Amino acid sequence: MDDKTVVDAFLDTVMNQIETGDPPETRTTLDRLMAEGYSKSHALQAIAAALRVEMNRMMTDATPFDNGRYAELLAKIKAEG
Repeated sequence: MDDKTVVDAFLDTVMNQIETGDPPETRTTLDRLMAEGYSKSHALQAIAAALRVEMNRMMTDATPFDNGRYAELLAKIKAEG
């Protein structure tokens, strides 16, 4: 699987989270980042990067996905200065 396929998979997951509203922090973060000046594409990529961090932690530590930790990662995404 090449890196583009991996990136696309994370973006697909983020889009699914927004569509289903689960977790709600994903939609909230998208709306916040767009209000702060991110393009929709850039906001989705930033959210996907946070998802990738949590997924990597989950695989490395062999623990379940942590929604609270993911929400904390999303909250840390800042608008570009």
